[in-house]
Amino acid sequence: METNNSFSIQRLVLLCKQSMIIYKKPIGITLAGFSAIIFIALIVMQSAANFRNWDNEDSTAAFIFLFFQFGFIYTCLSFPAFRSKEKSMVYLMLPASVSEKYTFELLTRIVLYIVLMPLLFWLVANIEGIIVHSFIPELANYKFSFGKVDSGFMSVVKNGKFEFWAMIMVIQGILFVFIAPFAGASHFSKSPMLKTLFTFLLVIAAYGFFVFLLVKGLNLEGMHPVNDRILFIHNTDGALMFLGILGTAINLCLLAFAYFRIKEKEA
Repeated sequence: METNNSFSIQRLVLLCKQSMIIYKKPIGITLAGFSAIIFIALIVMQSAANFRNWDNEDSTAAFIFLFFQFGFIYTCLSFPAFRSKEKSMVYLMLPASVSEKYTFELLTRIVLYIVLMPLLFWLVANIEGIIVHSFIPELANYKFSFGKVDSGFMSVVKNGKFEFWAMIMVIQGILFVFIAPFAGASHFSKSPMLKTLFTFLLVIAAYGFFVFLLVKGLNLEGMHPVNDRILFIHNTDGALMFLGILGTAINLCLLAFAYFRIKEKEA
């Protein structure tokens, strides 16, 4: 059985161990850098709120902002071996199949980030709060907890019969922020972040322009669907289901695109 056509858990674990040994110093520097940026960003935001006006909801807003900012940038750095021809040759010659390399990148760039980033933020936010509170007592609400989060979208997710599809829509929307740059990094060798942003903005702009021409060309502005229906969407439940399925399909297509790009490079 050829290595490139099979998937082995043992080889995947070996690849993870080998990468941990080789890149343990950059990993430590990355974690320290993330922690330092979170620490400094929280101090700046708290000072802008005069410290006394800071509470758990403000910390949650800071987490959401940093979570997506860091996540997008970090995921854009996926497949670092593809940034140069020399590293690409070494990477492609590793004793691991395409599916194992793909799974490794997916786990380390998306799954582990989504799992570990909230823990890192919680740890840094509470340490920062204790330190700043010791010097500036005005910061009374310095303890941060995800259990106290009362976010607006959570009430939508728990809103009766819409719960399942609303949750799917929210999850797929969050995953898209990471999967899109992941797919872009598999395709673009140079400046993947800028090229990925430009590509998706171009696609969105082209689609918007197409819809605009369609509405203007067919003179649809004054038309209203019967019973306020839009195609097969009857109500909010149908809209949530459509958006959830659409988001899932887009993310799966992007993941498949990234996989076949790696497979193409292996050929």
